[in-house]
Amino acid sequence: MMYSDSTHQLWDCETAQGPLIVKICNSANVTRSIFWQGMQSLFAVNLPGQLGEFEQVFASLAKLSPLEIPEYIASGPASAHQQAFIAVKKLPGKMLLAVDVDESMVVSLARHIGTLHQHRQASWGGFGQAQFAAEYWPHRLQDSLQLLADSHANIPADILAEAIKLAGNCEVNEFVPIMPDLRWDQFLQHQGKLSALVDLDAFVFAPRELELVLLEYILDERQARVFSRHYQQAHCLPDLSGLRKPYRLLLYLINVLGEKNIDRWMQAPARF
Repeated sequence: MMYSDSTHQLWDCETAQGPLIVKICNSANVTRSIFWQGMQSLFAVNLPGQLGEFEQVFASLAKLSPLEIPEYIASGPASAHQQAFIAVKKLPGKMLLAVDVDESMVVSLARHIGTLHQHRQASWGGFGQAQFAAEYWPHRLQDSLQLLADSHANIPADILAEAIKLAGNCEVNEFVPIMPDLRWDQFLQHQGKLSALVDLDAFVFAPRELELVLLEYILDERQARVFSRHYQQAHCLPDLSGLRKPYRLLLYLINVLGEKNIDRWMQAPARF
């Protein structure tokens, strides 16, 4: 396990089929995880129950992304007799750390995200079960903000009230594949290049603006300029000014990057 509250154990296995990575889901940690509580509340995603459907996720993303996606071998949902698991072929490379990121990797990330954002559809939700119509996005976002804030003792009432009010105006007509938990350590680097995306657990169809708001925390100012330049070869950057507060609060509430200071989080620099 990478962290004490990780939702998976990772096993590096030598098999007759070659090296595999097997991820075994800790259902108790998923239940306790504020991130997966948020994914359940907003997107109706139940990770242990849906891991058996991940063959479609891997196949679809392998077609969409310019990065390498691990070859799917098998998976299964949680049951009375087994823990949820997924097995994939091991790819060459090592986990990418933020300190290792160079400009070429930011360009590769921009191309990867820009390509996925071209895959638009009218419904949203879990990647394999995008069941919600567009008009429900503002309402479920508001409900999720309130529900998640109720479990936090440190959310100022004025921040929550403003975010919920602005969330009511987050009307979206198109939804794209995004990672609400996007971090550099979900990618591999190989021979000095951003080579593969290996953690696909949290992919959903959602507004692209939500992922761009998350990227404002992951990219520094110089990296954001590089990302913007290459992302805009395929897309115009949207206006995030009316969306930033509710999306930032959502990301804070689901603890995507571990920040504990709400004021520092909400006042982070706007990169796009």
